[in-house]
Amino acid sequence: MTRWRLTKPLRERIRGGHPWIYDRALAPPRGIAAGDIVTIVDDDGEVATALADPGSPIRARVLDVPGAVIDGAWVRSRVEAAAARRARDPLLVGCTGRRLVHGEGDACPGLVVDHYASTAVIVFDGTAAAQFWRARIADVLAGLEQAGVELAHVWLRGERGTRAGAEALRGDPPAEIVIAEDDARFVVDVRAGQKTGFFLDQRDNRRMIRRHAAGATVLNVFSYTGGFSVHAGLGGASRVTSVDIAAPAIAGLTRNVMLSGLPAAAHEPVALDAFEFFARANHQQRRWDLVIVDPPSFAPSERAKPAALAAYRKLVVAALAVVEPTGRFALASCSSHVTEADLLELVGGTAPIRLRAAAGAASDHPVLPAFAEGRYLKFLFFDVS
Repeated sequence: MTRWRLTKPLRERIRGGHPWIYDRALAPPRGIAAGDIVTIVDDDGEVATALADPGSPIRARVLDVPGAVIDGAWVRSRVEAAAARRARDPLLVGCTGRRLVHGEGDACPGLVVDHYASTAVIVFDGTAAAQFWRARIADVLAGLEQAGVELAHVWLRGERGTRAGAEALRGDPPAEIVIAEDDARFVVDVRAGQKTGFFLDQRDNRRMIRRHAAGATVLNVFSYTGGFSVHAGLGGASRVTSVDIAAPAIAGLTRNVMLSGLPAAAHEPVALDAFEFFARANHQQRRWDLVIVDPPSFAPSERAKPAALAAYRKLVVAALAVVEPTGRFALASCSSHVTEADLLELVGGTAPIRLRAAAGAASDHPVLPAFAEGRYLKFLFFDVS
């Protein structure tokens, strides 16, 4: 096995559970290709077995301890263990959409498997992960089935952020799948929808919103197909306004409202740019008891962070302007480059506000304690006064 030398003292960090090794911490890759299995070494000897990605800022992803045999049995064992953890999770009872494998959080670097009813959707995080896991996909599916997962259909979406290489690996995934999330119902498009078809990572935060929605007027901005909106309605909101710039998303939201048994008259769907909506609402002096803002990632890289923070600040100011006095405000960020501390500092300087709860991704999106980069989703819930 090819040996790849560390140029920084990272032995303890890697042994402590951090799964990534960045470009500046490794010697130049000579004869190493994306997807190769390598042994990471330093002056004291072998450190880890890793997946090489010489063209990425994340040069290597830790697979296992030095000398580990990375074969079909290894893949099946890792995947089966991940899926079995979901079967034991009480927070997933009544949910037919769930993440079965969450990359590094499940010791399967670069592999994501989501499950909607009887359809699995597979995504690879980067070129190296695609090379590695695609060659072992039969063992991935075998591991899922060993854990009792029903796989009538399997849709491979390919590398994250692209649609290249998408194909059906088993069956013929339907154009639409209806999933249950408690008593909510959502239509999922696994072939062309956002992420793998639905934002499964916000499940527990949707439940939080539901608990605070009784009798409230609720505004959900960047609503997509209405996850927060439907749960707010089921929680007893008096009226829900949902805003998304994409008309197809708003159409999907309207269907989800109907499928969940909610009255259409209590929901106001709006296909409009968020900032334009806030400007109109403020001009009309409209206010809501609970405002939720869940924008797309503004910071895809560390370099983009300053501009992202400026965008978040502008968004927060606009959102707080339409919150009723003594209302509530929820802010989400899905960028690992923007920290919870960044958001708290930003929000704290805009209005009298108190943090009620801080959360992250749902329980089927586990994070390694040593892996701060894995805590990409932040969800902050505030009282406004």
